[in-house]
Amino acid sequence: KGIVLFCFDTEETDYHRTLEHCVQCIKANLKLEITVVTNFTTYKKMKPLGFINYKFIEPELGNTKLGKPWNNVDRHMAYELSPYDTTLVMDIDYFCFSDNLLQLFDTKYNFLVPNRAYDLSDRNSFDHRRFSLIPMVWATVLFFRKSNKAKRIFDMVKYVKQHYQYFNE
Repeated sequence: KGIVLFCFDTEETDYHRTLEHCVQCIKANLKLEITVVTNFTTYKKMKPLGFINYKFIEPELGNTKLGKPWNNVDRHMAYELSPYDTTLVMDIDYFCFSDNLLQLFDTKYNFLVPNRAYDLSDRNSFDHRRFSLIPMVWATVLFFRKSNKAKRIFDMVKYVKQHYQYFNE
């Protein structure tokens, strides 16, 4: 079992700095093996993080957030990229200050992803899909076991991504 993190710097943002803090929290509180999916450009900027596994890919380009490049569309490959039978995928800006996430590894489920996010500011800033027919899920943290069910879910996500224009209409 282990954790997979995706981290790709952009010209505007040094995401590797956030990753460094995330890894510290994981090591202190979860004590699980970590695999970072990144590219060589980002990797060369990272300070030594101790024992970490790295998988190198070139991120898919073209995604933006608030009008700036945001290389965060490669999670659909987490199933293939994970070296673990049981995997926790986390955003690098998710800092685990406790060991609560370890409970996921004790469940019988093959795939878990939250369908709620809580806005601590109470502004409901996460309520983006009020009129959608499909419920919103939050991949900030997701859990999967290598299984037929999880593989089918990842294959479906890849299919929707490939045909996004059709599903977005």
